Amino acid sequence: MVDVSKLRAFQSEAQGTATDLGLPVDALTDKEIQRWGRSFERQLVLAFPEREISDLFLRRQAELLLGAMVAKNQMTAEIDGEMPGSGKIGGPLVIRAGFLGIGDDWEDASPFATGSPQNWIHSGTTLLGGSSGIAIRIGENAVFVVVAIGSLHPSPKLESVQLTIDGKEKPIILTGFAQKKSDLKIREIDSALVWKKDTTILGKVFFSAAYGSSVADYPYLLGAAYIKEPQLRVHDPASLCGSSAVRDVNKVVLTT
Repeated sequence: MVDVSKLRAFQSEAQGTATDLGLPVDALTDKEIQRWGRSFERQLVLAFPEREISDLFLRRQAELLLGAMVAKNQMTAEIDGEMPGSGKIGGPLVIRAGFLGIGDDWEDASPFATGSPQNWIHSGTTLLGGSSGIAIRIGENAVFVVVAIGSLHPSPKLESVQLTIDGKEKPIILTGFAQKKSDLKIREIDSALVWKKDTTILGKVFFSAAYGSSVADYPYLLGAAYIKEPQLRVHDPASLCGSSAVRDVNKVVLTT
């Protein structure tokens, strides 16, 4: 059962964070909070059997709720859970690879060359078809909140990730997946990344040459996506962002 009073407290915390970051937000109504809470439980807690991942999402509820408040302000529509009504906003949802132009799934970015930084999130993916090594840009119908980076490969080799956000290189994120004895391959980040309309992102990954000239690995983002309802009806990622024509219509992810 959704604890609305607890989520109201998280919303107050999120409002303070928004003020600190200068993010424009709109508060959720109790009805929206109820829907948000149901979607959060189904999409981000119950959907993951790993206790560590569900605990991660539970710890980061205020930041994930902040994304909903940003999305409501940006898209001027109600937050309506995982099956939104006409013209409303879906979320929180898991972050789909196609929402960021990676491909049909996170596996589509593989394989990667070793020994030097390689493009991961960029305009030059097969799906987006833009220029390699150039940032993507978030469209007006999407907001993302990223709280961790993981790998879906059963034996990941990913050593580190570097993000360039709005043209500013960020410190590398050391994953150390190959050195961890745990079966769970996630790296939580200290502060959530909120990607809204016109945010530009370039993501690069690094793999040691000790594994040969190339490796198969499947890095992915953990967090929440907020997407406008018409765009959530687009099933095929190629029909969502696979050409300039559909990208310009759907305005979820764009090339730069």
